[in-house]
Amino acid sequence: MKQIIGLAGTFSGGKDTYAAHLKAQYGYRHVSTGDLVREIAMKEHGSVERPVLHEVANKWRHEHGAGVFAKLALEGSKPVAITGIRSLGEAKMIRENDGILVFIDAPIEIRYKRMIKRARDNETAISLEEFTAREEKEWYSGDSDADFNLRDIKRMSDILLDRDYSLEEFLRVLDAELGLSGS
Repeated sequence: MKQIIGLAGTFSGGKDTYAAHLKAQYGYRHVSTGDLVREIAMKEHGSVERPVLHEVANKWRHEHGAGVFAKLALEGSKPVAITGIRSLGEAKMIRENDGILVFIDAPIEIRYKRMIKRARDNETAISLEEFTAREEKEWYSGDSDADFNLRDIKRMSDILLDRDYSLEEFLRVLDAELGLSGS
């Protein structure tokens, strides 16, 4: 069983859903880098809206190191599933600690519906166009390891899950890809 699994991917792709499954079925600890950023954003700005989160994450990565959120997530017991990997520095931190990277994606219209349904951080107020524009900012924002760079994280990932699945099939496919028992 891999002790560190980094789950990267697009908004509402299923990263936290799979991490919850790893926690329930296999005893993984789940750390969301997004939750770490939300906590800092609330302390520093009193807001967890996506543009504020983007600003806070970018600032922290540039001031405290490109892999700061993955480093914080690794402080604790293992096995651990770390979700919300958004910079190459975070992806490299996972790899440097003998972790495996999984990139999860699905068609944007499906992910938008999931985002609306989960109703987190006032996301329900944005249109599909705004959802798409926000995602584009994280797909690639620069060459630094601290910049948002889903594009290159996807390229360096060990496992790519890039289509829509039923929940049961999604869990089964990833379990099998990771060599977990019961798959």
